[in-house]
Amino acid sequence: MWRRFGQIVICGLAVVLTGGWLCEARADDVLEGSPVVRRNMQYRAGRHELTGVFGASMADPYVRTILPGVRYDLHLRDWLAVGGEVLVGIGTQSSASDTIDRKVSVINPNFAMEATNVRLLAAGRVSMAPLVGKFVAFGSLPINFDAHVNLSVGFASVSGTPNIPAKGSIAPGVGGGVRVFLTTVLALTFDLDQVFVERSLAVNRDGKAPSPQFEGNTLFRAGLSFFVPPTLERAD
Repeated sequence: MWRRFGQIVICGLAVVLTGGWLCEARADDVLEGSPVVRRNMQYRAGRHELTGVFGASMADPYVRTILPGVRYDLHLRDWLAVGGEVLVGIGTQSSASDTIDRKVSVINPNFAMEATNVRLLAAGRVSMAPLVGKFVAFGSLPINFDAHVNLSVGFASVSGTPNIPAKGSIAPGVGGGVRVFLTTVLALTFDLDQVFVERSLAVNRDGKAPSPQFEGNTLFRAGLSFFVPPTLERAD
């Protein structure tokens, strides 16, 4: 009887020790090499961004301006960048300008519609991204994005006409936009800014230039950005 009891005790201890060893081995296999907290990858911090930009003025009554150009940003933090951009303006007459020219010339045959546009815009800027995130497209494709605020100050060159002299103007601006990363080195950007420029928009009915006014110009810009270096930093 004692012999059988001893065999049962030995078998029980063997089961307990073996089971404990197996559980410990499984725990080591699952947790081995895994960090306690995973840190987010930063798509902007410490990187240079070079962007080819295509823009256009909006709600301009006389001349619509096409604005191709380039932009550079140095991302000091994942949420903070400093940089600058240069845009070249190409003016195109609006339908309102053609209508005014046609109607006023009936009353005054010597009238010719004249309107100005921004032909060069160079500005330094600060961009802050208070919203940074990620969403899943098509059920399986992770897309990183940010929403940012732009503050800028620069110089604008305004075109002239026979009765409106060309001039330069300080050009502060404020606005914002979004950036969507297609890969770690490629992104699409969309910005809508209000840039203030001093100019005479167009001649009056007498063909004379009114006094220049400091007014806002709404500019929309879409861009394709390239980021370097290609490697990403992890958050602290």
